[in-house]
Amino acid sequence: MAEIAIAAHICTGLRGTETPLRTFLRSRISDDDFDILLGRFQKDKLSFANSRHAACLVASGDFSPPMLASGISLPAVRSPVTDKPDALVPDQAEAFLRQPVPDDRLDEGMIETYAWVLAITYRFGAERPRFASARSYGDAFANCLRLADWAQRKGKLLPLVQMIFCLCLIDPDHDVREMLADVISSQRPDGSFPARIGFGTADQGDEALRPTLATVVALHMAIHRRWRTPRPSLRMAA
Repeated sequence: MAEIAIAAHICTGLRGTETPLRTFLRSRISDDDFDILLGRFQKDKLSFANSRHAACLVASGDFSPPMLASGISLPAVRSPVTDKPDALVPDQAEAFLRQPVPDDRLDEGMIETYAWVLAITYRFGAERPRFASARSYGDAFANCLRLADWAQRKGKLLPLVQMIFCLCLIDPDHDVREMLADVISSQRPDGSFPARIGFGTADQGDEALRPTLATVVALHMAIHRRWRTPRPSLRMAA
């Protein structure tokens, strides 16, 4: 549910529409009650896992992206998510994004970690981060190209669409049509997307949820390219 909420937040932000959960809540409770609800979530240490957007509330205990098990801490990435849009990205997050991933650590888990760190740094597309060094944008972009190439060579659809999303985050004008061709050709008759790139006709089960969600998000980014809703105004809870 946490990943669905985040995916909905990103897709509606790119389309310029309100998130489904916000629409659902506002159609049933008053604005005052909605504000009270947000306050209670914050008091109970629940987190806005979608970058300060009040519509998608995700319990911190249920939302555990793989970066938590990596060498970079989640607070180090979340700390730039403040009310100061010109705040610098923390050194730890910037260094992580700039450093090439060693070949012996290059796998799906590491790519997912990299994608999460970059996505949160960019607030899923709502803002462009301010790095200490202008070269950080180019270094991160080069890393994403390399990780996308690895995913294509290995036939891994999920890391490929994660990198498509990240490449468009950094450079909205980057041409990702060749990568998307591999993804779209892998779609199953039931509309889902598999874990591996390639043609297939069998319907899929729960295992298709994550690659399908990630593909929907990547397609939205490839089509819309830029955030179209107002900048989120609520802080992400710690």
